[in-house]
Amino acid sequence: MALRSIAPLARILFIFESAARTGSFSAAAREFNVTQPSVSRSIAQLEDRLGLRLFQRTPTGIALTPEGGEIFAVLRDSLEAIDRKVDAVRRRTAKTRISLSFSSSFATYWLVPRLRAFKAAFPNVELRLDLVQGMLGLPPPDADIATRVVEAGDPRYHIWPFAPEIILPVCSPAYLAERGPLDADPHRHVFLNLNDEHKAHWNRLLNPRERLEGIGTWDVFSDYSVALQAAQNGEGIALGWVSVVSRALRKGLLVRASASEIHTGRWHSLIAPKARPLQSVVPAICEWLVAVMRDDLTRIDAAFDDTSAESKG
Repeated sequence: MALRSIAPLARILFIFESAARTGSFSAAAREFNVTQPSVSRSIAQLEDRLGLRLFQRTPTGIALTPEGGEIFAVLRDSLEAIDRKVDAVRRRTAKTRISLSFSSSFATYWLVPRLRAFKAAFPNVELRLDLVQGMLGLPPPDADIATRVVEAGDPRYHIWPFAPEIILPVCSPAYLAERGPLDADPHRHVFLNLNDEHKAHWNRLLNPRERLEGIGTWDVFSDYSVALQAAQNGEGIALGWVSVVSRALRKGLLVRASASEIHTGRWHSLIAPKARPLQSVVPAICEWLVAVMRDDLTRIDAAFDDTSAESKG
């Protein structure tokens, strides 16, 4: 008789497995929270259904018959196979929580627009974003991945070089069309500034022979994300760290306001603190982020080369 014909009696099969495994109807009764006579009746029903004697009853207990032993072996192997498959499915579908320590500007302009692509690449990863405004200090102790400028051999971290620190003036295409490039006449422009460090960068880009305050109009912001949003809205020119604005440049939401740029010689890296256990998915996530950034940089370099060639022609 095919086993599928006893599918409605699945519970009895589990009772049989328990009795065979423990060698006791009483032990099986305790596992299923029923009486020992109830287990005996269930086994009798199964034996009647199969037309086989599964147990030998003796004054001292029970023992599997050869036929019962064969059926128990198949049932045991099947249940173990199901357990293994369930464990494999759980591991494959289990959600992994990854904590990211990024600047708010990087998250806003580079990562968040790519969350759908990230989820497609890592469907079982849940992100917790710990966003930092202003200067980035040490990563928080619970961070799995952070973006920071560190020395290449810093022993505290696993390190994936992410993007060179290149700073360039950026604005919206409409603003550039209206006011022209920065190099032509700096006095015509609105500068979206953040702090004194940014002014030092402006000084290198403009190389003025007069005080910066005498050049153009200066609007000051306390948040870099807002300054970039103002630039994207056509309000003026902001400093763009390529690690933050590469996607906006690639999409044409921002453009270079001039050919000038600052190469600091430093690198922004993805880091994972060695003091924290490295989750198995972290290297794959970092490699994915690095590949996306590399594609950004390749495309914006090619676009800039094309633009330069057209202007020369």
